[in-house]
Amino acid sequence: MKTFRQALIQCTTQQLEQIFHLWGMSGLPVKGPQSRQDVLLRRVQDPIAARFVWEYLSPDERQVLYRILGHSARSGARRDVTLKKSQLSETSFEAVISSLKRLLLLWENTVKMRSERAFTRSKGVTTLEDVALLYPYMESVDALYTAGKEYFSSKSDRSTMTLDKILSSFYHGELDIIAKHYNIAAGSYYTHAELRSIIEDELVLPNGAFEVLQRLDPPIRDLFKWLCEQGDKVSMQAVRKHTGFDDTTLLTALHQLEEYALAFDTFSEQERVLFIPSNTYPSLKKAAAQNEPEVVPTGLVSLASPPPGERISHTPFVYDLAVIIGAMYQQNIEPTQAGKVPKRLAAKIHPMLRGQPRFKFMDEEDAYMEMLFQIGQELGLVRLSQATLEGIKARYEPGLQLEQWSQLDVTEQTRRLLQCWTRSFGWLDIRGVNFRQYDPYYWNPMAARGSILEQLQKCTPGQWYSVASLLQTIWDKDPFELRPVQYNIRPADRRKSSAMRARWNSCEGEVYIGLLSSSIYELGIVTLGYQDRSLAETDQFANPDAFMLTDLGAAVLSTDSTTPVKTAASPLSNGNRSLVLQPNFELLLLRPDMPTLYSL
Repeated sequence: MKTFRQALIQCTTQQLEQIFHLWGMSGLPVKGPQSRQDVLLRRVQDPIAARFVWEYLSPDERQVLYRILGHSARSGARRDVTLKKSQLSETSFEAVISSLKRLLLLWENTVKMRSERAFTRSKGVTTLEDVALLYPYMESVDALYTAGKEYFSSKSDRSTMTLDKILSSFYHGELDIIAKHYNIAAGSYYTHAELRSIIEDELVLPNGAFEVLQRLDPPIRDLFKWLCEQGDKVSMQAVRKHTGFDDTTLLTALHQLEEYALAFDTFSEQERVLFIPSNTYPSLKKAAAQNEPEVVPTGLVSLASPPPGERISHTPFVYDLAVIIGAMYQQNIEPTQAGKVPKRLAAKIHPMLRGQPRFKFMDEEDAYMEMLFQIGQELGLVRLSQATLEGIKARYEPGLQLEQWSQLDVTEQTRRLLQCWTRSFGWLDIRGVNFRQYDPYYWNPMAARGSILEQLQKCTPGQWYSVASLLQTIWDKDPFELRPVQYNIRPADRRKSSAMRARWNSCEGEVYIGLLSSSIYELGIVTLGYQDRSLAETDQFANPDAFMLTDLGAAVLSTDSTTPVKTAASPLSNGNRSLVLQPNFELLLLRPDMPTLYSL
C-alpha cells in the first residue's frame, strides 16, 4: 500500500508547489519553524483544507475523484469501470487520471485478478488478467470524502443544519477543543449531547455570544461582524474579496471560527460558502452589533399581562396526607421490608392521590405514597407500631400529633408542611425537564429550598413574574449557593462567566424550576403560567414560564405565623354549613375545612 509520505518524497519542486496550492497553503512562508511538507501531512487530514482541493479541481476531476473515495472503492476501483461510469472520453479520462496522480490525490497499481469467461453454456474458463486499479491515499481519504459529500449531496450541506446537528458529527476530541473555549475542562462529566447543548445555550445567552466574540483575533472578529451584516451565508469568493486573505490566512480564520462554534464553511449547491447556523444567528448578530455587554435587568420582573396558559393553584399535598391517614384508619397497612405499602393496598389508595409521581432512581416505581408516609412520620401524624410479639408485623397507626393537626386549617397545615419541606431529606422534589448535572460532587441541592422561598417572600400576591427573572435574581445573589466552597476548588471554577451561566442554567436553574413546579406548586403556594397553552391543560410535567404567588402562599410565607390552635367548630355552627349529606348518603365538603374533614 503506497503512502502519501512516500509519494511526496518522489515529487518534483514544481509538483510540490501545485500540491501546496491545492491544499490551501498559498501564503505559507517557505522558511518557518516547520517544513511545508510537515504542514501538508497535517493538512491532508483536515476537512477545511480539503474544501480548498474541491474548489480548485476541475468538474471532471471532481467527478472521477469522488467515485474513488467511497468506502466500497477504497480497496481499489477498476480503471475501466470508473471510465464507463464517468462517461468521459478515453482521452479526457486519461488527462484527468494523470492530473489527479500528479496532485497526489490517487495512485494506480496493476494487479492480477481472476476472471471467468464462458466456454460453453455449462462450463467456464478461469483466467488471470492484469487489471489497473485506482486507489485514494489513506491519509487524505476521510477529509476529502467528507468535503466531497457536501459538494455532491445536498443532504450533507451543513448550511441547512442547526448548530447541534453540525456538532454531532464532531469527534469527542474535536468537541473538547470547542468546549475549552467555553471554559469547560477536558474530562468533564458531560456526554457528547450535553456538551453540544451547553455550547448552544451559551451562544443564546444575553451576553454569552458577546463574550465569545471578544476572544477572537481582531481581523477574524471583523470578518464575523461583516458576515452578520451580509446575512447568515456568503460565498467564499465574496469573503476573499472582502478580506484580501490568502489561503493560509483564510484557513486560520475558518479554523478559529469553527473552534468557537460561531461560523462554518461548507459547499452549498456546489459553491463554497461561509455561514452561521440559523438557530444561533439572531443572538450572534445582536452580539456582533454590541460595543458593550448588554445590561441585564436585576430583580424579579413582573409581567404586564397573564400568560396564555395557567395551572391554577390547589393543595394536593394537604389532601393526599388526609387520604393516607384515612386509609390507615380503614385498614391495616403493614409496610414491606423495603418500607413500601403492599401492592394490593397501594392499588386502592393510589387512584385517590393527586400529587405528581416521585422517583428516587431511574426505572423505579413511583415513590410518592411512601414519601407521604415518610412526611407523616416526620410531622408526628403517623408512626409505625412496635411489635410486642414475635411474628407480628409493624403497621402504620395514628401519631401523637395527629389530634392537634386535625384542628388546624389549610393555611396552618401548609405552613407546617413547608417548614418540614425545608429540612426533610425524605421529601422528594422533581427536577426541571432540562436538568443536566455537570459535577455531582460538592453538591447540596437542599440549600435551594430556602433560597427560593426567600425570593418568593418578596413577591406580591396576584402578580405574575417571569421564571427567567427569578433565576437571574438567584444567580445575581450567589450562583454557587448549592456548591459549598472546598479547599481544592480553583478560583476560576467559581467565577461568574457566560460558560458558567450556561452550566448553571442546565443544573442549578433546573433545580429551582423543579422546586417551583413540583413541591411549591403542590403546596398551593404558587400558580404556574405557560406561554404554550396546551402545556397548562395537561397533567404532564413541564417547565413553567411564569408564576404567581397565591393568597395562601402569601399567608404561609408571612413572618407573622403565630396562628393559635382552636377547637374545631361544628360544620353547622353559626349557620356556616360546610358539609352536605346527599340523597345517596355521600358527604360533600363545600369548602376547604380540614377540621371537618378529619372529624369524619
